[in-house]
Amino acid sequence: MRQFLFLILFSVLATSVFAQSQLTGRVYENKSKVFLQGVRVEDQKSHATTITGPDGSFTINAAVGDLVCFTNSNYKTDTLYVADLKYVQVFLDPRVTVLQEVKVTNQEIKKNAGFSTQQQPGVLGSQTVLYQTDANGNPIGGIKMNIADGGDTPRQHEAKVSRSEAQKEQIRKVFNPENLKKYLPITGQEMENFIIMYTPDVNTYFAPGFNLVAYLNANYEEFNKIPVEQRQSKALTQLVPDKN
Repeated sequence: MRQFLFLILFSVLATSVFAQSQLTGRVYENKSKVFLQGVRVEDQKSHATTITGPDGSFTINAAVGDLVCFTNSNYKTDTLYVADLKYVQVFLDPRVTVLQEVKVTNQEIKKNAGFSTQQQPGVLGSQTVLYQTDANGNPIGGIKMNIADGGDTPRQHEAKVSRSEAQKEQIRKVFNPENLKKYLPITGQEMENFIIMYTPDVNTYFAPGFNLVAYLNANYEEFNKIPVEQRQSKALTQLVPDKN
């Protein structure tokens, strides 16, 4: 019985000591509070290491008084002094936080050649009556009724197309080799392949909460899983559809 009680007590003590020698927490990008996956966490004394998960969380063997270092190629390195083993939150600053300003302007839409329609206000200021004119704007007789069917008007449709093209152009200015070399340690065909595979569509890029650095970091990790000879081959992206 004494031996049995001794084993139980020893097991409890060992479990307690093990639990108290682990540091747990989560890593975020500073200001945006986005979870950071793939951050290397290393105890500088024991050299124990781990990598943060998809939600930025980590667990590492550490003791009070140790220094724990957090590193990632896209973020400034930070070091934490372990004052106690309570749950911690670590915030890292991006190495490059500001992209070059991209000004978006809508291009003027040229009018159709030939006969055109001149829109005139109708009853109570409505825009339902269109008078036919020639290319010089001179009335030629006849009217065109513009009946709303609940869908976009031609002008609204043209505005959407113009806005979509401007958004795509903004994405292309960001996802080009000259700009991305500030974030990624790749060049040449390897960079071209990355751009083709991971350039986001309009909905993704302009979605609320989209973070460029976190997006590049996550996709670069996936890209690195591809064998290097394939990553550097032009054949890799020959069958990849254009997202834009």
